[in-house]
Amino acid sequence: MTKPAGLKRRRHWERHLAAQFKAAAHRIFSWGSFDCALFACDSIAIQTGIDPGASYRNRYKTQAEAEAILGAGKDALVQTAETITKQFGMAEIGVNHARRGDLVFINNGTPQGALAVIDFTGTFALCPGSKGLMQVKRHRWKRAWRV
Repeated sequence: MTKPAGLKRRRHWERHLAAQFKAAAHRIFSWGSFDCALFACDSIAIQTGIDPGASYRNRYKTQAEAEAILGAGKDALVQTAETITKQFGMAEIGVNHARRGDLVFINNGTPQGALAVIDFTGTFALCPGSKGLMQVKRHRWKRAWRV
């Protein structure tokens, strides 16, 4: 089996990703429409034109339904990230090498953690929260993958 070539960022991806961040700034977390997995997949799709979340979309609306599809437990989101990144040839990198637009797994204070996307300053990872996008500092980033 050949290794996936990896994703290529589209022209003007920064402008489109910035628009997504702005539109999502005050949007409230919602299973199946604005959760961390779909936000991360949306961000990857905006940057590359390829939606790694296509097989997850419109399949769940509750935490229980999400866990039935994505898996349950503290490692479920990491395993989801590993599946997506392997399928699309996204290399795992050290968190200190993560840069704007990259995918990270973070400690967001929940038992399962969250998937997030690096902002344009490189200081924060962004993910959906109860009051809009949460900003999570680098010391809480646990794993990272290059988009």
